[in-house]
Amino acid sequence: MTEKIIIIVESVVLAVMIIVVVALLIARRKKPKAKADNVFVKNGVRYTRDEIERTENGEVKVTHASGDIILERGITYVVQKGGRIIPGKYTALTTAEGESSFNLRLGDFVREYEHATDIVLSEGETVCAVSHNVILR
Repeated sequence: MTEKIIIIVESVVLAVMIIVVVALLIARRKKPKAKADNVFVKNGVRYTRDEIERTENGEVKVTHASGDIILERGITYVVQKGGRIIPGKYTALTTAEGESSFNLRLGDFVREYEHATDIVLSEGETVCAVSHNVILR
């Protein structure tokens, strides 16, 4: 009789442990990564909910917000789901004081962009800040 009770207790403990492990794995998968305000990720793609915060003059505020991605000058990044930069729409902001434009290499081509330009990055695409560091918000 006591052997049956021990087997039942061990079975219940094992079942509870399996449920806890599965719940932790699911919670870890759904845990949101650092993200900018008014942005959500669906199926590994980044979407913007609302407009970017602007100053009284209508210019985009340049501050480092949680979830902003800083592209360091000269380093090439690959856009990929689950990576540092995920596919989606970003607002590119210059980090150089007094500069209103900057150069970015998207794929094989370098182009000049204005401060607060919206860009869309596709999976597998490469991006590199050429002239100076750039914030992707």
